[in-house]
Amino acid sequence: EQVIVDVLPNQPVKLVPEIQPATPAVSNVRRFASRTLVKDLHLNITDDYNNYTGIDLVGTVIATIKGSNEEDNDTPLFIGKVRTLEFPFVKGSAEITSLVLAENSPGRDSTEYFIIFEPRLPALSRKLESYILPFMFYNDVKKQQQMAELTKEKDQLSKSIIMYRSLFEASKQLLDEMKCQVEEAKLKEASLRNELKAHNIDIPTTQQMPHIEALLKRKTSEQEELRKKPRRSCTLPNYTKGSGDVLGKIAHLAQIEDDRAAMVISWHLASDMDCVVTLTTDAARRIYDETQGRQQVLPLDSIYKKTLPDWKRPLPHYRNGKLYFKPVGDPVFARDLLTFPDNVEHCETVFGMLLGDTIILDNLDAANHYRKEVVKITHCPTLLTRDGDRIRSNGKFGGLQNKAPPMDKLRGMVFGAPIPKQCLILGEQIDLLQQYRTAVCKLGAVNDDLNGQLEYLHTPDMKKKKQELDEQEKNLKLIEQKLGMTPTRKCSDSLRHPMADCPIPPKRMRRDTTRQN
Repeated sequence: EQVIVDVLPNQPVKLVPEIQPATPAVSNVRRFASRTLVKDLHLNITDDYNNYTGIDLVGTVIATIKGSNEEDNDTPLFIGKVRTLEFPFVKGSAEITSLVLAENSPGRDSTEYFIIFEPRLPALSRKLESYILPFMFYNDVKKQQQMAELTKEKDQLSKSIIMYRSLFEASKQLLDEMKCQVEEAKLKEASLRNELKAHNIDIPTTQQMPHIEALLKRKTSEQEELRKKPRRSCTLPNYTKGSGDVLGKIAHLAQIEDDRAAMVISWHLASDMDCVVTLTTDAARRIYDETQGRQQVLPLDSIYKKTLPDWKRPLPHYRNGKLYFKPVGDPVFARDLLTFPDNVEHCETVFGMLLGDTIILDNLDAANHYRKEVVKITHCPTLLTRDGDRIRSNGKFGGLQNKAPPMDKLRGMVFGAPIPKQCLILGEQIDLLQQYRTAVCKLGAVNDDLNGQLEYLHTPDMKKKKQELDEQEKNLKLIEQKLGMTPTRKCSDSLRHPMADCPIPPKRMRRDTTRQN
């Protein structure tokens, strides 16, 4: 899937040439070509990241010749004996066809001067950075020709040095990125190792992969065996879901782990187990019509939810957060024994309405004791026992209608058992082991990449390139001295470091280089 994104440039910052011109070496002789400073120069506005911008700007570009000494009045003049020239700036660009010195122009022999191209754009409140082009001026024609050759050699050396510096800067950045990847991979591996230790799984420092594979195989086998073990299930046929508005029969919406609790709660809700729960009354009515009224239905949009119990409410033997009496028989809300495989929120609504605050205890004696104490302080809800007895909320108990039959008499209308907890624990362990295996593989891969890069930086080819760079920088310095130019800024300290610390170009530079290739 393609996502189209409009990337806009930042605010205008500087004036730059479309193609960097060679450093001019000119004279004030009669020959026109010897006085030509630039030809077909295109100047554009860019932002800090060299993106073209300012296409809607209109103004002028002022070209002025200046010397390195502000007090020097003997500066060369343009043709027409003028110190400045003005060029139109339209649609983010200025085109300068040619820029020529005046014949017999003033100027000091063998001196470096600068052409300042200053953008003046009324629409902008701030001043933009000017483009500065250095050039060499000579009074002697023969000397000017010699210096022109030196200038050409200087420009070639400068380009070569920039390429070498980019290569070394690229190497350093790539090395730094690889080191970061190794550190991140180590942290991930250590974090997963600690999680495995919390599950009592220790991984040896040697022969890790065979050990991990063996553990995965064993635990996967254990999990499969647990899944295949027979467990309690509801045999009542579920209603075929014709649409997303049908949740299913109540007997299939919940699961209960404990067999005794499942038996008594299933019996307590026996008249509701076959009921189909729907989200809307329309869906319930449709099922009613399809079954000629024989199917029980319960639409959730017809339930008054303000009277539903709070699932976080404490048991009634707690009063204002304090224990009013010490109960026996392990009392617990019946609803808290349910687990919901799907539609948790809707199921809490259904079973909150059906079970209310029904409590389950171990046996009838414990239930009677509990009710006798609770009614002293508040209303007592229906009580169920794990032995199959029921004490109604009005206090009645006993008789066949308040005694659950054995499990096999429920005719399959019983809540199923969830997947064993050990099976879920094994699933978590398997997932962790798989993550750890991936982390170990990644750590090994990034370490190999890092070692490969370090070896590459120490190859004879890279050492030779470093020597070539040093030689070219020395030659450039000598040529600049011969030309009488301001020496080019030395390469950054990062290039003076040993080969192990050699640099890599920024990502943007790498991408641009790749596109050019």
